[in-house]
Amino acid sequence: MVKTPDTFNIGEICPESGIYKLTHCTCMLDASCDISQKQYTIPLVKGKRFPPCRNCGSSTIKWEFVRKA
Repeated sequence: MVKTPDTFNIGEICPESGIYKLTHCTCMLDASCDISQKQYTIPLVKGKRFPPCRNCGSSTIKWEFVRKA
């Protein structure tokens, strides 16, 4: 069972279906990035891999478990 604040890296396999939020990305420091203006969350199914940032494609991001879906 995943608990908050468990974090995951891009490419890791999702251990539990749920809602995950982006907690760190280099583009979040850029003033033109719309991700920094809103909470960035995705639904992810158990067994799928954590994706890169949709804004910049960065592979140095962290995903944090929010809740079960």
